Amino acid sequence: MHVENRSQLELNARICLYLSGTPLAAALLFAPSAPAEPPSTIPGADSAIAKAESVLGSDQFGPYGCEAFVAYAYGVPQAKYGWDGASETMYQTLLRQGQIHTDMNPPRGGLVFSKGSDGPHIDIARGDGTYISGGVQGLARGYGDGHNIQVLPSPNVGRSWTYRGWSMGYPQ
Repeated sequence: MHVENRSQLELNARICLYLSGTPLAAALLFAPSAPAEPPSTIPGADSAIAKAESVLGSDQFGPYGCEAFVAYAYGVPQAKYGWDGASETMYQTLLRQGQIHTDMNPPRGGLVFSKGSDGPHIDIARGDGTYISGGVQGLARGYGDGHNIQVLPSPNVGRSWTYRGWSMGYPQ
């Protein structure tokens, strides 16, 4: 083989090797990264859920005490949000802050919002597809049925209720 042709062949081989690796390198370099996963739990969720579960099957917060129940579970002073309409105030504030997620997969400890003919409602996601809820007046089937504090199989208190979304915590 002629030396000039040999040099050209070596150069062509190097170019081919380089170019064959370029798509792979480009694919790795420019591949979209996986979206950031939201935390699977919320800080303080386990203790809040344990505290909430300690009053299951009771009527401690009355028939419209969902806000007081959630505040109790998370140790948030109720005076910070008031008693009546606090879940609506929280929902609207979180919505303005861009903190409401509308998918149906709230993490353990997520604050879950719904609304129906009786008004707005808030409960706590247990992370297993069930929700611990206060102020439900024994209307929905679930553990603690017949009392205001229950575990529900759905974030909606009743059939005419609308799921509004969930938040990682209280408004800032």
